[in-house]
Amino acid sequence: MLSQFENQSINQEVARLNLPNSRIKHFAPASYAQAGEDVIVEGILAAKLCKSQRSWASVFYVEIGANHPISTSSTYLMYQRGARGVLVEPNPELEALIRTARPDDILVRSVVLPAPQESATLFIGNAHELTSVDKAHVESFGDFNGIGGIREHIEVSAIGINELLTPYANKVDFLSIDCEGLDHDLVKAIDYERIRPAVIQCEPSEHHLKGIRAKIINLMECRSYRLAAMTDGNVIFERLT
Repeated sequence: MLSQFENQSINQEVARLNLPNSRIKHFAPASYAQAGEDVIVEGILAAKLCKSQRSWASVFYVEIGANHPISTSSTYLMYQRGARGVLVEPNPELEALIRTARPDDILVRSVVLPAPQESATLFIGNAHELTSVDKAHVESFGDFNGIGGIREHIEVSAIGINELLTPYANKVDFLSIDCEGLDHDLVKAIDYERIRPAVIQCEPSEHHLKGIRAKIINLMECRSYRLAAMTDGNVIFERLT
């Protein structure tokens, strides 16, 4: 899916080298994710849909740690395509935004943990994107250009990851996990005998947990997933069987 905007990377590089530009308009791909992960996943799923003769309207996703409904969203591009799913976001300050921008998605206002638990403490960052149940993870970003640090902490409801995913079982085409330091524990806890997402994306938080990316890759390969793509912040896996 292309946006309505010209690709500025092309324009700037052509201008830098003082070259003539193409006479054909070159538009940038539409992307709302942190580092273009949604474009990557869109390509993987588009191939699967072509082979199975399915439409985008049949695609179902679960985004754990949805945060803002558009900015840095891993699923908004799919939502525009006609896909629908579940957005998990425990921060009450973001509920109105999500319901306004994503009225056809299911909103779950809980933190997701490896095992069932009634509630948990959520450390809300000055930047909502850094919010986590792991206080040390929020603090690991330091000043973060003046918007780092914890603003407050609140008690929120909690749900185990298998408890969350079991009702959808084999229905999940794309599972996105962005839980600020908890991603490895969550992907490890999934019952892959019953729950088999076609594509899984997670954020290792390598800056805080050194070596965790390799640990996640090894874990997922043992669960019959292959590493399909990698960005600065995320790893994306595709189910083999």
